[in-house]
Amino acid sequence: MFCPECKSEYVEKINVCQDCGVSLVELKPESEPLENMTWISIADFDGAALAEMAVVLLKQNDIPCYTKGDFLSSAFGINASSLPGGTVKLYIPDSFKTQAEGLLKNIISENG
Repeated sequence: MFCPECKSEYVEKINVCQDCGVSLVELKPESEPLENMTWISIADFDGAALAEMAVVLLKQNDIPCYTKGDFLSSAFGINASSLPGGTVKLYIPDSFKTQAEGLLKNIISENG
């Protein structure tokens, strides 16, 4: 497991970077090196439930991704879904944008 922001490596049981507060990514051996990936935000979700559904779908299709909550979520470890107006951003490498948009169109339309 790796942090897409600070590039730290974590053991498999850890899911969130302790320094950055973002979810970790698992890279396949044939994946582009983490430091060469340009990460883009593909969607903003109102809460964590739809964001987690999107993450599962992307990972099932071998698309690296991570989520990051709004400031309060990241800074204080508060779940964004428990706050009014709390949001979660979903990030992917830009090389997967077209594929991810196709997979996520129904989830994103439910969120909007």
